[in-house]
Amino acid sequence: MKLGKIESNNILRISHKTDNDEILLNDGWLPLEEHLPSYDESTQYLANDGCVVLDDRIIVKYRVENIPEEVEPRDLEQEIEELRQIIDILKREIGLGIQEREVKLEVEE
Repeated sequence: MKLGKIESNNILRISHKTDNDEILLNDGWLPLEEHLPSYDESTQYLANDGCVVLDDRIIVKYRVENIPEEVEPRDLEQEIEELRQIIDILKREIGLGIQEREVKLEVEE
């Protein structure tokens, strides 16, 4: 793969095999450089961080990212059941509050 720059400053990636890179350079193509940082493959990965276009080459930048830890899947059925129980408790408390007010009103009358 070659990465090149044409006169409109658009960057192109082409598959072009030639034994003479001088021809490509004369046509305005720029060589591509990749400087891969060191990282721990078991806990990290490389992410593309853009590129820098210079007069004589293009440099691809990378950043090191941590692989996210696996999150244990949620038990949605259990969470739903817990919420139903909370709703039932709140309904009972609201119902008791209404009954208490009704009793007070009857006594006061």
